[in-house]
Amino acid sequence: MSPSNPRSAAQPAGIRSLLGRFAPVARPVFAVLIFLAIGYAIATEWQGVRSALLTLDWPSVVLSFVAAFAGTVTSLMAWRALLADEGHPLPVLVAGRIFFVGQLGKYLPGSVWSIVMQMELAKSAGVQRGRAFTTSLAWVGLSLSTALCMGVLGFPVLASAHQGQVWVLVAMLPFALVASAPPVLTRLVNLVLRIMRKGPLPKALSWRGVLTACAWLSATWVLFGVHLWLLANALGAPGLSGVTRCIGGFALAMAAGVIFVFAPSGAGVREALIVAALSPVMTTGQALGIAVVSRALFILADVSSAGAAALSGVRRIRAAQATPADDAADGPGEVVMDRSAPETVSPR
Repeated sequence: MSPSNPRSAAQPAGIRSLLGRFAPVARPVFAVLIFLAIGYAIATEWQGVRSALLTLDWPSVVLSFVAAFAGTVTSLMAWRALLADEGHPLPVLVAGRIFFVGQLGKYLPGSVWSIVMQMELAKSAGVQRGRAFTTSLAWVGLSLSTALCMGVLGFPVLASAHQGQVWVLVAMLPFALVASAPPVLTRLVNLVLRIMRKGPLPKALSWRGVLTACAWLSATWVLFGVHLWLLANALGAPGLSGVTRCIGGFALAMAAGVIFVFAPSGAGVREALIVAALSPVMTTGQALGIAVVSRALFILADVSSAGAAALSGVRRIRAAQATPADDAADGPGEVVMDRSAPETVSPR
């Protein structure tokens, strides 16, 4: 037998070490480049962007925010249904504190931070980190597959403007549908757990749990599309016929944001596909202005939902801290009630 070469064995470890040091620097730099590109696009189309911002009326913007907020709630319900299917049913408020606060991690470059935050928050609610991880992993996969299904509505419009990107997304649809079947999804999740040297799921995902989550996620994409349509319709462009355009286009935009993991919350990719969906019915500057307003409303919806969830947690902690004091105050009364009870005398 020939002796192993320590230099060749050290090379993969050295490469991994180099990539490990490079990744934390590359991702923020990449995110900055994306935001600079968005800023350049806004500056180039500033007249149209300014026109869109000034033309939008506040009732449409408020209703659009309500639709975006409602979509975040239905996405929570999908995550909660998957967690319950894994044996951890939680009240809506408790699940909301884990999901909404954890979702703020998606604004960091990379797609793992929201899952990491949800794992840590779930532990405080008595849920194992592993179950929170597999729930979030299945939620991301089902979000992508349902978004691709809804994106079929926007394919005829987007195919002419972004043929390469859209065809890649559509080509993924059959694989996403197969992967969404509970037996296949369970095997894929267990494969990820095996790679991470973790134990498998305690039980297979059920059809009921997966279909419930898919129903909530489908409602999410409809609400998000209505959110975009309300903004676009404020300029008098799409009309009722543009509802399907906005639902399909926005779903594909969000799907592309999930796949493009290096961009924080799909920044840049999402805006590009929104502009492509709206460009046939308005100027590029107006479409870009709507994409910017949409991004701002989503940030506001994410922050407000996380803030409301965190506030409910603070109130619950204060109520729990006040309970022992109330019990102590009622102590003497309880003693008097015990004294009034008839005494039992044991026979001698």
